[in-house]
Amino acid sequence: MDSENFEEAACDAFAARVLLPDGWVRDRVDLRGPTATEIVDMFQNSQASREACCVRASELLSGGGVVVLLDAAGRVVFASPRGVVPPARGSDQSDTPLIRAALRGDATVEHDNTFVAYRNGGRSDPLYGQAAWCDKQYMIAVLAPDNVAWRRFAPPRSASAAYPAERWWICEICPDADPFEVFGPPCQRCGQPKCGNGHCGCAPAGARAEQRCDRCFLVLAATQFDPGRSICRSCAE
Repeated sequence: MDSENFEEAACDAFAARVLLPDGWVRDRVDLRGPTATEIVDMFQNSQASREACCVRASELLSGGGVVVLLDAAGRVVFASPRGVVPPARGSDQSDTPLIRAALRGDATVEHDNTFVAYRNGGRSDPLYGQAAWCDKQYMIAVLAPDNVAWRRFAPPRSASAAYPAERWWICEICPDADPFEVFGPPCQRCGQPKCGNGHCGCAPAGARAEQRCDRCFLVLAATQFDPGRSICRSCAE
């Protein structure tokens, strides 16, 4: 890992573990892993941003999965994976079974056969999912292949979610990139596959039009900051 990526990893760890310490989190999260409602509770009862809560919660996914922050239109704002290929930032998840159900109202929803939609039109293997609204603008979704905390019995799916059925990916860094075939597991840190040029979600922030928030210390899309501000909109609320 190069020095810039090491610094980003250290900042993510700081945001997740200092703003949301182990004991405080364990008092709120099921031993089998986080639910969407528990992550919303973490956000509402701490000084941490929504993104920091997603990072912290994803560390507790016992069987792998992904915690996703979405806007009111069902587009991905931020995703924190553990062992799965996450949805791309800005990708539209509104037509997936879980998010489609969540967008119909303001209640917490669950779905036993949902999926992650990828930018190239592919989808992940079937996943269990739960989604809950933080407020009128954002919702949090937890998706996992098995052992989810909101169900008494959640057996593993027939295929591992660590290897999506659609094995093609589009690099977000390379200009005018064509889809490439994914071989092997994703990057252990960011959960995304690497293209032929070695790019994954760990690419330097500057290459992806991102910046680091001075309050939650997460590296976020530049669109999550007001012009000239060094604090993301979530932290500024």
